Amino acid sequence: MKDIANIRDEDELLRLAELLALRTGNLLNTSSIATDLKMRRETAEKYISILEHLFLVYRLPAWHSNQAKRLVKAPKLHLIDSGLAAFMNNLKPAEWHDYSSDFGPLLESFTIQQIRTQAEWLEEPIRLSHYRDKDKIEVDLVLEQGRDIYGIEVKKAASIQAKDGEGLKRLAAQAGKSFKGGVLLYCGNNALPLKTENCIAAPMTWLWQNDFL
Repeated sequence: MKDIANIRDEDELLRLAELLALRTGNLLNTSSIATDLKMRRETAEKYISILEHLFLVYRLPAWHSNQAKRLVKAPKLHLIDSGLAAFMNNLKPAEWHDYSSDFGPLLESFTIQQIRTQAEWLEEPIRLSHYRDKDKIEVDLVLEQGRDIYGIEVKKAASIQAKDGEGLKRLAAQAGKSFKGGVLLYCGNNALPLKTENCIAAPMTWLWQNDFL
């Protein structure tokens, strides 16, 4: 709370929040943010930490099969309230699908927050992270429960292509026997099998069905 009380430039903090809204669902690069806003890197980091303490943004750490490497890989940053992110992007609900490049990250941030909320109700804790390899192949959300690992992908499309399951395939290869399955959530209506064992594509509405987690 002391950091919040010591904010000297509220407009500067607001500009940073607006930039984070534009970059929700992307890798966090504090140096790039500081450069774009013409502020010191330490100031940008301080403001991001303040927004975290206010529960406005969330850093999703990186997953790696090597525990030590998780500490040096970049987290993703999500606005916790995707509606606020859309507002700060100047997007009205009716426009979300018209601006598909903006809608994808918003949908990802929304989905991850829904899953975070569900995970808090579970008796056995779940660790959340994201996966990204050297080829920039990603899995939006990795869930670890004990030694068991699951992957969740989020797609804004209403249909699925073979390449859409590549992230889960890569995660399964990295996790080995610990990988127990994955779900590709998309904006279609049907549950479909994916090539990777124990992985399926499923409608986004599965999020609110019983026992999703």
